[in-house]
Amino acid sequence: MEPVSAVTTVWTIAKTAGEISKKLFEVGKSVKDREIKQQIDEITNQLRELKQNASELEDENRELRERLRFKSDAYEFRNPFWYANANPDRPLCPKCFAEEVIAPMGEETTSYSVRCRVCLVCNKTLYV
Repeated sequence: MEPVSAVTTVWTIAKTAGEISKKLFEVGKSVKDREIKQQIDEITNQLRELKQNASELEDENRELRERLRFKSDAYEFRNPFWYANANPDRPLCPKCFAEEVIAPMGEETTSYSVRCRVCLVCNKTLYV
C-alpha cells in the first residue's frame, strides 16, 4: 500500500469510528433498557479504542516513512559529507544525518590554514 493511501485509510477509519460513536451515543440516550444501554456503551468504548489505534498507526506510519527517507537513494555520501540529490551542491552534516536530521553545513571557511565547514544545527566543525 502506498504511504499516502495508508494514511488516508487510517484517517478514514478514525473518522468513521468517531461518527459511529456519536450516532451510538445519540441512540443510547433514547434507549431505556439497561442491558441494551450497556451493550451500546461497550460498542462505543470499542470504537474509541479503534479510533485511538488508528491514530497510533498513523503516527507509526509517519515515523517509518521518515526513517525510510534516510535509507533511500535520495542521499549520496561524498566524503566527508552527505548530499541530497535534490540539492547536490549543499553538504549535509554527517553527525546530524546519522541521527536522521537533515542539517546543512555552513559556508567553507579557513581555520588555522585548514578548510572547514560548521554544521548550522549542531555546530560541529568538519575539516575538508
